[in-house]
Amino acid sequence: MHHYRPTMTVDYSRISDTARAVNAEALPRMQAHIRRISPRIESMNSGDSFVIADFGAADGVNSSELFEKIVGQIHEINSVLPIKLIYIDLADPEGFMAFWEDSALSRLENVEGRYIQRSFYKPFPELRGRLQIGFSSTALHWMNAETAGPDYFRHHLCLQPNQLADHERRRFAEKWKEDFRTFLQECSKSLVEGGALFLANLANLGGDRWPASPGYNNLWDICRELFAEGKLSLAELDAIFIPDYFATPLEVAALLEEGYLGSCFCLKGCDPLTVPCAYFARSQGRLNDPQERSMLAATLARVVRAWSESSMQIGLNPDNKALVNEIYQRVENKFFEKPEGLPYQYCLLELIKRNNA
Repeated sequence: MHHYRPTMTVDYSRISDTARAVNAEALPRMQAHIRRISPRIESMNSGDSFVIADFGAADGVNSSELFEKIVGQIHEINSVLPIKLIYIDLADPEGFMAFWEDSALSRLENVEGRYIQRSFYKPFPELRGRLQIGFSSTALHWMNAETAGPDYFRHHLCLQPNQLADHERRRFAEKWKEDFRTFLQECSKSLVEGGALFLANLANLGGDRWPASPGYNNLWDICRELFAEGKLSLAELDAIFIPDYFATPLEVAALLEEGYLGSCFCLKGCDPLTVPCAYFARSQGRLNDPQERSMLAATLARVVRAWSESSMQIGLNPDNKALVNEIYQRVENKFFEKPEGLPYQYCLLELIKRNNA
């Protein structure tokens, strides 16, 4: 069985404009939460630890500026309180180690960083009853491939479920619900009473307003073109699939009202957010210049490659792997012919674990 293990760390080795926009939305919510629990922080002693986790952290860089501000706020309340930052992802630890060594966080007093190479759908016994704040951005849309059969992620009409009509993507919606429910149940075991989750879930806001849809749609058009040209087999066309799902805010809210989750968590926020494509915005007014247009197309193709190449490699036959470069060259060509932004839509969640949950 093939294992889908998105490997984006190298491509995400600097803070993206999208991450900064999400952090700007998450920061005031996190700061307000810390103010609410400041008596608890004040009463903790140097033998305790304030534990913060980043689920789906890649190399850790995207949350670094956010965490610096949060650490500063906590230490204003209790300057000697040890803070443990836990970074969780499937990616190779080397990316995190390189980031941490040079990061401002690593030079702060009473701050420790640790990387756990594990799926965020797995149990975390080392966090049980100790987690104060959980954070995630741009990760929880990935479905859990370990609980799916070898042929589950196959479809001849799409390479991503949000390209399908509502009734056709139902089985993927159910899979996402099962996976997100598992994640939240594990978080409930990790969190202290009154602990909080701040989750930026990539979301479907209706119509074509789902994250980076021009990138997915260009990729699918290219796969069909290559099939028509005889460069892709029918089996490969079926097997090329990106195992993520963008739920609507309504789907998210409905799941959080379910029996166990509803009794465990208080939902303080479930808000839609669209982050415009920074690359496209910077090129506005200059797209008649072929050089500007070419630079934008190359940038957008690299962004698409960052989150799709590992899935593309899985779908291609072993003797056809060389086609990958041609696929992304064609992505670049399509963006040159028709420049489009890659906006990112989110559902911003704030969840508090209830007392005695």
